[in-house]
Amino acid sequence: MRRCFLAVSALVVLTELGRGQARPAVAESAPKFEVATIKRSAPDSDAFMQARGGRLGISRATLRTLTAFAYRLQTFQVSGGPAWARSEYFSITAKATAGPPSEDRMLLMIQSLLAERFSLRLHSETKEAPVYFLAGGKSGKRTLTGLQVATEGSCIRVENTAPPNPTACGSVSLGLNHLEAREISMARLAEVLTRVLDRQVIDRTGRLEKVNVSLRWAPDEHEATTASSDAIPLPPDTPSIFTAVQEQLGLKLNPGKAPVKLLVIDHAEEPSEN
Repeated sequence: MRRCFLAVSALVVLTELGRGQARPAVAESAPKFEVATIKRSAPDSDAFMQARGGRLGISRATLRTLTAFAYRLQTFQVSGGPAWARSEYFSITAKATAGPPSEDRMLLMIQSLLAERFSLRLHSETKEAPVYFLAGGKSGKRTLTGLQVATEGSCIRVENTAPPNPTACGSVSLGLNHLEAREISMARLAEVLTRVLDRQVIDRTGRLEKVNVSLRWAPDEHEATTASSDAIPLPPDTPSIFTAVQEQLGLKLNPGKAPVKLLVIDHAEEPSEN
């Protein structure tokens, strides 16, 4: 199974999309790329997504995946649209006009590109769906090596580095079987675990401090297809993600149901290649 590396970590709020009403994906005044090329992906191409330093590079992604990426959602949160939006693969290269944009602006530019080249029209909905609640667990006498409260000097304070600095405050490095993060909130940790589990994870820990995270697990069927393929060697007795979260972080993933935000593709057209 091919997997994608998502290099953008900014939050985009879907304020432009009215509930139950189809609208253009972005406003006419939204920022745009200076140049952009869209082509069909070769059948044997690898899947990746990178948005760094004002340049966008995407390979082997469906419109459904592209939409999830642009609005910082997971693919399970995007539905509707024509059948080809889930089966046809595209590659995109694009360049910003002047200097590296902020992460928020980069995502807005991707949204503009999808609206212009795919004629993408969307609306948002909220539905009750299965989720996991991230809650405090019991570690017993076990020493928790994977979760530490962030202290001054435990990360480097930098902005918009390209490529991203893995030791920077707020950085997240997610692979097929490992996670490293520096000075993130529990809400952000829940967001990253959503990518791993391909199901919404909601923070119910009640913890407000920032933490450093180091997590290792054995991949299984619960992994999201948006996880990176860069696995690291691990012992054969490495536990599943659920056991790893409890043993290494002292937390638990409890199943439940909650309202989940979804995007629905109301209209899309296959782009002409250039």
